[in-house]
Amino acid sequence: MGEKRPVAKSAPPAGGKEKTENIKPSKVGKFSPQKAWALEHYKGIENLFMPSFSPDFKTLDEEGIRHDVRNSIRHGFFSMLLTGVGIRSDEENQHFIRIACEEASGKILVGVMVSQRNLEEDLAMIRFAEKTGGTHLFMFPAFSLRNAKTEEDAYQIYLERIQATKLPVVLYGNFNTYRRSGSSVRIFDRLADLPNVVAVKLTQPMNMAAAFHVCERLSDRLLIGPVNLDFVPVLAKHYRVQWSGQWNVEAVQSPEKPYAVELMKALSAGRFDDAMAVYSQLEPALIAFYELQAPLIVNGGHPWSHMKYFQWCGGGNGGLIRDLHEPVEKVPVLDEAARKLIKDTYRKVGIRPVDAPDEEFVVGKAAYAKGVRTNDMSKTPAYC
Repeated sequence: MGEKRPVAKSAPPAGGKEKTENIKPSKVGKFSPQKAWALEHYKGIENLFMPSFSPDFKTLDEEGIRHDVRNSIRHGFFSMLLTGVGIRSDEENQHFIRIACEEASGKILVGVMVSQRNLEEDLAMIRFAEKTGGTHLFMFPAFSLRNAKTEEDAYQIYLERIQATKLPVVLYGNFNTYRRSGSSVRIFDRLADLPNVVAVKLTQPMNMAAAFHVCERLSDRLLIGPVNLDFVPVLAKHYRVQWSGQWNVEAVQSPEKPYAVELMKALSAGRFDDAMAVYSQLEPALIAFYELQAPLIVNGGHPWSHMKYFQWCGGGNGGLIRDLHEPVEKVPVLDEAARKLIKDTYRKVGIRPVDAPDEEFVVGKAAYAKGVRTNDMSKTPAYC
């Protein structure tokens, strides 16, 4: 539970040995070194990793970021997906990625987002990830896709980025309804044949019909990663579902009670009764988190301060995110009632939240240990 373990830092080069032993051909489809790497290493729970900032919000808190990498390893996650929420420049984002990759140092995989403002910036991010030690890419060129007029336009936008690298690529599957999923699934069906496209995230909210459709079309070539843990046992019974994550999974577990990690282990081993026993333990926390986050995602936002608070409750650095200047419909304020609800929900599922004052969360664990306190801060965005 949370032990350190060696992991591959990147996919083997083209032409490398394919590890396909004991894998049924109908379940792996067209193989490549990257897809073989994913079958072996892309397995378990991947968290969504956010930056920490200095209490004056002028710089990154490097010590806090390194602490959170170590805490992700303690949770037993196989990987972290870096998201630069609150980061204000390409240089700062690169510094954030560099710190995380350096601290990870082969102990945990590091996914880098490719979602910049245009092709040139996306290609620069890909090159930086390759150079810095990112193990895989999360491909969602959202800004460029806004200009796509046809499916072929969208396919080409993905293609010119994916073919620019040999790193394994994870696609972002935003299929909200079965009706709307058809167009994107057709594009992803073509992308799935590319040798370095290895997985697809099925985001929240999503209905089961859409998830089923995606699995039917893509699971012979891609590893399916449903965000909805309530979908995972059903889909894992029929498809290769060996990972979940890229969300605030700390909301349903702690390093001492790694429920989500244990759920995926049980399902991967075919121990469905054990998996459902674990699921019943985490379910109240999962429902509470879905009720918080799902409506915000529909409105185009996330409860960032709440998400940092969840991570802090499980031993993370905490600290507030810079002011995003978004309405509360997208980025709600973390108030006293919300903090109490989060801690009460943890206790309901047998998790003991961190024994520290909320002031430690506000300034961040690393800064608090140095003597920084709330009255040293000029502002506390999205917190009251």
